[in-house]
Amino acid sequence: IGSGGKAVTGVGFQPDWTWIKNRDAADSHALYDVVRGVTKQLESDTTASQTTEAEGLTAFGADGFTIGNLAQVNTNTEDYVSWNWKAGGAGVSNGDGSISSTVSASTKSGFSIVKYTGAGGSPTFGHGLGVTPELIIIKGITEAQGWYVFGDVIGASGSGDFVKLDSNAGKVS
Repeated sequence: IGSGGKAVTGVGFQPDWTWIKNRDAADSHALYDVVRGVTKQLESDTTASQTTEAEGLTAFGADGFTIGNLAQVNTNTEDYVSWNWKAGGAGVSNGDGSISSTVSASTKSGFSIVKYTGAGGSPTFGHGLGVTPELIIIKGITEAQGWYVFGDVIGASGSGDFVKLDSNAGKVS
């Protein structure tokens, strides 16, 4: 493919979050979103911080996305799967809560992508949904740390119970 990339179409909408996985190799999962920007990759199966992959996902299009020649998302003769979500388009500033955030949210689907800078303690930040989220996934992007998943399906509201996407351990409190 080389620089310039391969258009992946047929999604049916312009995605705001795309998760790509090579089905033929043990490559890490590759996650991209409109709030952090194209080429900004996270891996849900590792604790790695965000990386910039110039040949990863290079554009979100009206009916899919474009990828470069990064082996993790585009190797000749290998099969890939992608999951795509629609939030609210480009991220906007949100001043709800004790710290500001950048948010792309869809109240219709109950899905949002949020970026914020941590403040220590117990900060709150806006997510643009207008209701309490049922599931929250948090990942630090500037340092190596895990993927924390909170929600009523994991533990009672306010319990502090969580699981980690990058671990096969059970629920932690």
